Amino acid sequence: MAEDFSCQVKKMALALGTSLTDKDIDLLPSDMRHHAAFNYSKFFEYMQQFQTPSEQQEQVRKAFQLLDKDNSGFIEWNEIKYILSTVPSTMPVVPLSDEEAEAIIQAADTDGDGRIDFQEFSDLVTKEKIPKKK
Repeated sequence: MAEDFSCQVKKMALALGTSLTDKDIDLLPSDMRHHAAFNYSKFFEYMQQFQTPSEQQEQVRKAFQLLDKDNSGFIEWNEIKYILSTVPSTMPVVPLSDEEAEAIIQAADTDGDGRIDFQEFSDLVTKEKIPKKK
């Protein structure tokens, strides 16, 4: 279970343009786990400390483009599952479950359309605004 958590955290960090060591993961706050599940909102908030604002904006755009595989302008759960299963890892790849992919979508989907547009993604990872369901 701990290896699965570590692998998923490393994949998410890579998708955001940052890499984390095992030591970095050991130092993650415990509130990133919520009822034995990974708390994506807390993770995005935590990752901000590793980047300057200009680096962060550039990385947000790159991460969004990386996740938006079909260039539709939206990130959907199947794209999240695909990209996180193909991110290079030193550990065996553990594919995201449908529930984990949906949790990522729900963490950012403020308009309730079941997908993430760039503004929702940016708001989530930069925490300039607290996403609220409409």
